[in-house]
Amino acid sequence: MQHLKRKCLRAAVRLRHSEIYRKSTMAVLALAVSAGEAMASSKGAAGFTKATQEVSSYQTPVSNLMKAIAAVIVLVGAFNVYFKMQNGDQDVKKTIMLTIGGCIAFIALSEALPLFFT
Repeated sequence: MQHLKRKCLRAAVRLRHSEIYRKSTMAVLALAVSAGEAMASSKGAAGFTKATQEVSSYQTPVSNLMKAIAAVIVLVGAFNVYFKMQNGDQDVKKTIMLTIGGCIAFIALSEALPLFFT
């Protein structure tokens, strides 16, 4: 029994150190990795396509929301300018420029938003 056990162990050691064992192990490993990557890339591409379609569907509502925010900026800025003019503050011109700048920025961004998705 011990003799058979030693022969089996020697055969296993010889097999482990043989060139065919190394090549077959590398082939199996390469096959497993490539199959995993092929599966992952097909699922990833479908996921990116779906995500792109989802984000593109929000384009119009977000653009309209940005225009509504610009309208609120104009209203708040107009009241702010009116009250500063009534009180005689010196920075009325600065307030007007900030209000107009904020409004122009939001409108420009809402118009440029579709360009990011085409």
